[in-house]
Amino acid sequence: MQIFRRSKEKVNPGIAIKIYRKERWLYTHHLHISAKILYRLNFILFNCSIPPTTILEEGVVMPHSTGIVIHQNSIVGANTTIYQHVTIGNANGPKIGKNCVLGSGAVILGNIIVGDNCNIGANAVVLTDVPSNSTAVGIPARIIQH
Repeated sequence: MQIFRRSKEKVNPGIAIKIYRKERWLYTHHLHISAKILYRLNFILFNCSIPPTTILEEGVVMPHSTGIVIHQNSIVGANTTIYQHVTIGNANGPKIGKNCVLGSGAVILGNIIVGDNCNIGANAVVLTDVPSNSTAVGIPARIIQH
């Protein structure tokens, strides 16, 4: 019997992330007009709004990067997976921990913190802090595993 395990190989983060990384590099090197052009290109191609001021740490993956909106002051931790149509932030930028999974259509609003190793269910609306090693589902989201 063969057991399937996640490969140790590097995972393709998605084209939208690659465009964002170049956009972020241009922004940090004070090439703001070029960064804005890549930001618009990302929006036109994938309907993704990821401003260059957003901080996405290494290993963030967007396997299906359509319709993703991330607030300009948000921080997303390393090795986080973000699926399609996720919205992160409204007036303030939430902070997402490391090794999280944000399901399709998840909405994370407000100045909140999502801890490390969390799962946010599909179409969940998160309005309060989520402790580490938890799963949040529903509208509004409630913790089902701690």
